[in-house]
Amino acid sequence: MKIRNILSIKKLAVLGICVSFVAGGCGKMTESSIPKLEEPVALNEAYRPVEYGTIGSIQVLMATAVPRDYCNYYSANVNISQIYVEPGDTVNVGDVLAVCDVDEAKKQLQQCNDALAHENETYEISAQISDTQIKLWESQAADTDEFSTEQIEKKESTEDDYNTQIATEQENERYDKQLHEYRVQKINEQMALYQQIVDDGTLKAAHSGLVTYTKKLTDGRSAAAYENIVIVSDTDDLVLDIKGTAINEYKYSDYDKKYVIVDGEKYDVTESQYTSEVLVLSKINNRYPDVCVESREKPFLTAGQMYPVYFEKTKANQALVVGKDSIYKDGDTRYVYVKNDEGGREKRIITTGESDENYTQVTEGLKEGELVYYNSTDQVPTKYSKYTVTRSDFDIANYGVRYSRSDAGTITETCDYEGQIVSVNVKQDDTVEKGMLLYVVDTGEGKAAITEAKNAIDSENESYAKKISDYNKQIKDLSEENNQQDEKQDTAYDEQQLKLNLQLLDLQKKLACADHTYQLSRLQSAYDSISAGNDGKGNISVYAKNDGKVSKVSVKAGDNVEEGSDILQITGNSTDVLLVQVKDSNSYKVYKDNIADVGERVSLELDGTTIYGNCIGFAGYGRQAQKGYINQDDKGVHITGNTDSGYGNAAFYIKLDNGIPDDLTRASAVKFSYVSFKKVVVVPTSIIHKQVNPMDKDDISYYVWKIDGDSVVKQPVILSDYTSGSNTLVLYGIDEGDEICLAS
Repeated sequence: MKIRNILSIKKLAVLGICVSFVAGGCGKMTESSIPKLEEPVALNEAYRPVEYGTIGSIQVLMATAVPRDYCNYYSANVNISQIYVEPGDTVNVGDVLAVCDVDEAKKQLQQCNDALAHENETYEISAQISDTQIKLWESQAADTDEFSTEQIEKKESTEDDYNTQIATEQENERYDKQLHEYRVQKINEQMALYQQIVDDGTLKAAHSGLVTYTKKLTDGRSAAAYENIVIVSDTDDLVLDIKGTAINEYKYSDYDKKYVIVDGEKYDVTESQYTSEVLVLSKINNRYPDVCVESREKPFLTAGQMYPVYFEKTKANQALVVGKDSIYKDGDTRYVYVKNDEGGREKRIITTGESDENYTQVTEGLKEGELVYYNSTDQVPTKYSKYTVTRSDFDIANYGVRYSRSDAGTITETCDYEGQIVSVNVKQDDTVEKGMLLYVVDTGEGKAAITEAKNAIDSENESYAKKISDYNKQIKDLSEENNQQDEKQDTAYDEQQLKLNLQLLDLQKKLACADHTYQLSRLQSAYDSISAGNDGKGNISVYAKNDGKVSKVSVKAGDNVEEGSDILQITGNSTDVLLVQVKDSNSYKVYKDNIADVGERVSLELDGTTIYGNCIGFAGYGRQAQKGYINQDDKGVHITGNTDSGYGNAAFYIKLDNGIPDDLTRASAVKFSYVSFKKVVVVPTSIIHKQVNPMDKDDISYYVWKIDGDSVVKQPVILSDYTSGSNTLVLYGIDEGDEICLAS
């Protein structure tokens, strides 16, 4: 669906598929039901013919033709070194799209190795501690000979406690084993991902097509696992996306017929199926994909075009039907008033079948073509001209009021600390190479960070030394206490328990040593990272991470800067792509949360001449900037996400057919479609009449006066949410060739 937020998900009226349905009309997206057009008294004669139709219900949803998207991402957290493509580029499967920082991946891999070694070592020691503790409890539970009779009785009362402790410890052992195996599995999975990046840090296209999105590195190079780095769209494979209608809210899977109207023609459709893995992941994360439909007949679709999709549920097909407002009841008897040859009415008893919201099947008592009276307090028009319904295009424009040439690979260098600029070592238009010194910043934060990291190392060493000292003291005290005990007749249990207690303390020392070694390694790594480029006095040198050209310098020596301040920009080559931002305007009606769809035609007015082009990608969706996908590939199912474009509003990319004009200041806003339909029913708004249900003021519906032979009948219609000038888009109830009363 074209409208991102305005037209997201709407419940639809249930409309009887009646006589007018045979003509092939459309349906409306609305939140109220069509009333029964039933009032007690008629202002004048009102008849409609008995015809064949279908009893049932219909729902209509709006879909937009969009290219099928393919996500390209890393499966682990990485730092992006460079992205080689920009929106508008065409790529083939296997082409290199980006490369990440392999040195960073190596660092992450080493951290995983250290974590795995630590996990294995500490688990083995912990298991030995648990086994030793169980042996000690077993020894204490069995040791009764050294006690008096009274003590033995007391001892027996505690044997259950020992048994409970032993059983609990054994259960903990089983749990710890499972937890250990799970941790090892996860670490190994991470190691495999980082090893793959170390072996080949390139990101390659998973599918051929048009690059329509690239992650912007202006706010940093870090990319989370499964974050979209590049999206490639197959512009030759369009699908009908019912945007905003998530699969968990879709209620029409059991409808009998499903079809789309394309250029006035009907094509059967089916919903795209999602695997059980996708559905499970969607439910867990409460992130559901849109409903998409496709047709085996492959009608010609236009990217960015909107198409009504119809869902029918049938109770009776090809049945004689009359409006429910024509039927009267007398107990179990049903009857209608039929117009006779003399122009009067005759009462006719009928037998009825299925019914829907507006129409009832007649199984006996009426014939096709007979005119049946219906209640209407609305004045049937007597003076009117005939309006013949046609199909035409229907468009509402939107505008992008800010646009500028997009530069490839622009990176904004921002300061990581609060401080003062010591020197800026490049100037605007300088060419820089990876590793070149860009600037130096003096920051107390940097000095404090080094001190803090050093203090953390010292604190860890002090804490470890204290633990070891405590363990050594416990071992010494335990040995001395044993030596001071009087000799006994049998000291086997004492010696065994002493040995087990000493063994426990020794194992606890080993565990403390293993934890200390691991923690110290991590703290030292953090210290080394903070110290890199820091002279120890808080002066931090910052170096270029890739080649480029300095397009902007925002600071000079002596300037005070805050954390996150822009320092300079490094830009790649200029492109022939325009970045269009959708912002408020005093000159144009702007729908801010709407952007052009990929492949959609756009235009730009320049000195009275219209310049045309195509939307070739997107940068941000405004409030939906964090757009993501449920993505399934040979590695499994993932939720991918996009980072915010950083523009703070909806934005997209276009390419003009003949390139960017030299002077854009003489151009107007970029024009694209907010709503765009082809060959739909569009009628003058004046022929549409509003009706309010007297029993429910919120139940509002619409109708037209349709000319049917010599009769004028009230025909319910369902409208779209759109009007343009003096015209309204009608989705259901009338179709091409119908004649409508147009007030004179």
